[in-house]
Amino acid sequence: MKLRFILSAGVVLFFAACNMTKPEKYFDVSVLNANLVGRFGGKEIYDMLQETPQSYDEKSKKMVPSSYYDRVKFSISYMEKAYKDVQALSETEETKPMIEASKDLFGYTLDKVKNGYLSIAAMKDAHVADDSIKQAAVNFDQLYYEAFSKKYNKLMDLGKAYADKHDIKVKFNAF
Repeated sequence: MKLRFILSAGVVLFFAACNMTKPEKYFDVSVLNANLVGRFGGKEIYDMLQETPQSYDEKSKKMVPSSYYDRVKFSISYMEKAYKDVQALSETEETKPMIEASKDLFGYTLDKVKNGYLSIAAMKDAHVADDSIKQAAVNFDQLYYEAFSKKYNKLMDLGKAYADKHDIKVKFNAF
């Protein structure tokens, strides 16, 4: 009986240890993946609209010509996947502030990109005058960039402290 209990406890502890998330994973998912939303703002959407729009075609497994609207939707799909990965992290007392800051950044950014970038991309697809598109990009910045910047910087500050504490080798660039 005692041996069975010890074996059972050992198996439980083994599987619990296997399920523990390493510090690098917490950092990668919550901080490093923020690179997907780091290029945010009116200038970024305007610059994106100067490129030839392409999206990934699942059938052919390659990039194909698309509308600007679909190009933005393509970017959003990657952001949404990264956001789901952050939401799936189990929080600890130590990681909770970093994970919450990441969720806040991703949630905010996705909402603004879905509502702002998509409408500006639709303007480009509709061949609206470039001056109007530029003004929409400027308006987007005036409305959302400051709040984005605060959320992004908060996450980076928490990420730097976490990386330092866990000796995660990473280089942070000035924003």
